[in-house]
Amino acid sequence: MRGHRVELGEVESRLAQWPALSQAVVTVRPDERGESTLCAYGVAAPGAELDWRQLRRHLAEHLPTQLIPASFTELPELSLTSSGKVDLTALPAPRPAPDDTPYDPPVTLYETRMADHWRGVLGIERFGLQHDFFASGGSSVKLIELIHHLQNEFNMTIPVSHLFRVTTLHGMARTVEHIVTGRLPGAQPWLRFNAAAGPVVFCFPPAGGHGLVYRLLAAHLPEYELVAFNYLTGDDKTARYADLVDSLQPEGPCELLGYSLGGNLAFEVAKELEHRGREVRDVVVLDSYRVTAPHAIGAEHLEEFERELREHLRKHTGSEEVAEETLAQAREYVGFCARTPNLGTVGARLTVISDEHKTALYAAGEPGSWHGGSTGPTEVLPGSGAHADMLDPGHLERNAGLVRAVLTRGPAGDHVGAAKAPGAATGGERHGA
Repeated sequence: MRGHRVELGEVESRLAQWPALSQAVVTVRPDERGESTLCAYGVAAPGAELDWRQLRRHLAEHLPTQLIPASFTELPELSLTSSGKVDLTALPAPRPAPDDTPYDPPVTLYETRMADHWRGVLGIERFGLQHDFFASGGSSVKLIELIHHLQNEFNMTIPVSHLFRVTTLHGMARTVEHIVTGRLPGAQPWLRFNAAAGPVVFCFPPAGGHGLVYRLLAAHLPEYELVAFNYLTGDDKTARYADLVDSLQPEGPCELLGYSLGGNLAFEVAKELEHRGREVRDVVVLDSYRVTAPHAIGAEHLEEFERELREHLRKHTGSEEVAEETLAQAREYVGFCARTPNLGTVGARLTVISDEHKTALYAAGEPGSWHGGSTGPTEVLPGSGAHADMLDPGHLERNAGLVRAVLTRGPAGDHVGAAKAPGAATGGERHGA
């Protein structure tokens, strides 16, 4: 089947080990697309109630994925031939279980994306959180296809066994969320949006630590490939991010962007890349105050920060819960930035897109100003929305337009504000150190 050798007896022997089954047989039948699939039929042991979902998990612990039957049909008895063998011709077509699952709509980012992938793989339009992948027409082969799509979108490794253990839409979505947030292993250091669409923009994570925050920004910049980094722990993160940039784009000028703490990190990585001899064309800072000296973070500031982080992640993922791993990672990130002042200069053009209410705080001479951070031009552009809303619909459109104007301007002397590029603010400040 699909290039795999299938021993039906091996599957049947595993089924025979299940105490709730008194008899079982496995055969091969075409599915609705004409593809060969494994179908299991069983008779319950006296007084037993068959739980096919639990049986599927049992098989997944002992058999390769391609040997897990696509359907399980309970029969009162198995018809036998005159020679005492199961009469395969008498077996009915697999019967899908009646779908009486209540519709509980997907809400979070992970749930809605999982539902979209289920639609693509299973060809059914509507799924609720408690719908089961296999009861909805899924099979082990379709599960492999689903995992392939999820791994491509979220750039993670998902063991097949994880999704065999939790087969509802809600359970699978939570598994993906736990990998993204670090509760389960498998997340990779970056995500790709608009792969191979055009020039690459490297995006550094805000305090939440997840590159997913740039998903909507990428949708508004379809002509660019966005590589959105997840958070790396440890005080050597600047060099490690530079290593990733080098490996993902070994040559040519680099474009770096960071929102919130990601702006501080982007500046540090730009210095490291330039130290290695790489050209960094732009560092785009989305509302990040420059840290000019090491400082301690008080407990009250951490509490306020965690409240803001919960709200930020709720808006961008729909999840009401924040994993302890995410909070611990965010605390480490805040501590790193507090003890890593943004000293020195870069040769790259440095552009700040500010909270619409706080542009004046980036003026030359202000404590959080980036003026003097570049040996080339430094420009401050008033963005749209308060800090927490800058990547949200309603404000993102204008802010993405500002980013585009920055990335598409000409020589280093060009000034986005002066050029009045589409979506750009006029009257932006410019400073050459």
